[in-house]
Amino acid sequence: MTVKKIFPALLFLLAGALLGQALPRLTPFPPSAGESRGPGADAPGKREGAVLYWYDPMYPGTHFDKPGKSPFMDMDLVPKYAGSDDGAGIRIDPAQVRNLAVRTEKARWGRLLFSRDIPANVEFNDYQLARVQPRAEGFVEKTYSLAVGDSVRAGDPLAEITVPGWASDQSEYLLLISRKADARIIRGVRERMRLTGMPEEMLKAVDSTGRVQTRMTIHAPGDGVLTSLDVYPGMNVNKNMTIATIQGTDPVWVTADIPERDVHLVRDGLRIRVSVPAWPDRVFSTRTFSLLPKADLSTRTVPLRLVLENGEGLLKPGMSATIRLRGTGEESLLIPTQSLIDLGEEQRVITRAPDGRFVPRRVQILRSSGEETALASGLDPGEEVVVSGLFLIDSEANLRGALERMRRDSGESAGRDGPAGEVQP
Repeated sequence: MTVKKIFPALLFLLAGALLGQALPRLTPFPPSAGESRGPGADAPGKREGAVLYWYDPMYPGTHFDKPGKSPFMDMDLVPKYAGSDDGAGIRIDPAQVRNLAVRTEKARWGRLLFSRDIPANVEFNDYQLARVQPRAEGFVEKTYSLAVGDSVRAGDPLAEITVPGWASDQSEYLLLISRKADARIIRGVRERMRLTGMPEEMLKAVDSTGRVQTRMTIHAPGDGVLTSLDVYPGMNVNKNMTIATIQGTDPVWVTADIPERDVHLVRDGLRIRVSVPAWPDRVFSTRTFSLLPKADLSTRTVPLRLVLENGEGLLKPGMSATIRLRGTGEESLLIPTQSLIDLGEEQRVITRAPDGRFVPRRVQILRSSGEETALASGLDPGEEVVVSGLFLIDSEANLRGALERMRRDSGESAGRDGPAGEVQP
């Protein structure tokens, strides 16, 4: 007898020994009283009927016309025989279920509680943006001790400029007054001077002194911070030049990018809370906000702008902040998020049937929050889903597939080489 013939026989004996140890673990449900397993059920290599199809025990609804690896899980496909009464899913010994702490929970009706902390930034209030222009051609006589970043109040002087072009208009105006010209003509000339950019206080000075006034002081139009300042003594200016930009700080804006999945939490009448690291003991809140109409295509977020009162000046533009969104969802069917099996294109759960079988079910998710997930379809209230121990069911399904292949290989080997332990010459 050659070594080539002895070696396959020894492998066959070893496979039979391993199969004998593993099979008791996979037959936890003995036949009930009066139930017949059929003649020859215990004989090696015998089946209840012809193979109808192959399937993955975790996805019994998908059938294959030949054996092989499951495209869903790392396991072999299992044959379905004609006349077998195997249900969908798999059965596991109840003792194993208890020992390995397989836990299930029932699907229930309820509302999801949402809690989101979203990073944000404190920014200037562009509603109070002011651009300061001289509105006439001239040259700078004097500037004040100011720089970008300084705070200014409404009426604070920024610079003094001389406008030579106003001298002729003022001289004509004073001449008409001295000659007691028609009041309508005098009012017309005065209005023309005002439209050229001459401030009201300069016109009043001309009326009160009776002298030409060509030196004008430019004042800050409102409270805020200088974000740009481009004026120096001796420089020429024109009426279209912006010499300073002032942005308001009361109120301030707080901006954030809200993920698309959380936009439903931003509702009219909602009070939104804001916290900043600089003042951990303070919580700011507002009901004045706007969800901007265009989403960001690259980040899939929607800009949110809050308006916060800042009379104390605690919120500085450039600070980081956190927006806290709280809310509840619509009533829906809830399951533990831990029970979900995410396969990319679809999500499934493992349900526990009343007869003890573990059956995969496809579900459609609405939203998730924390440890709970709301479903649109796939389950009914009261059905049990596996929360912990999914690894046991996965490993059991893989072992079932391996043993089915061992049984099949064993039957083929016995038919070819004879009974186990007998070596053909």
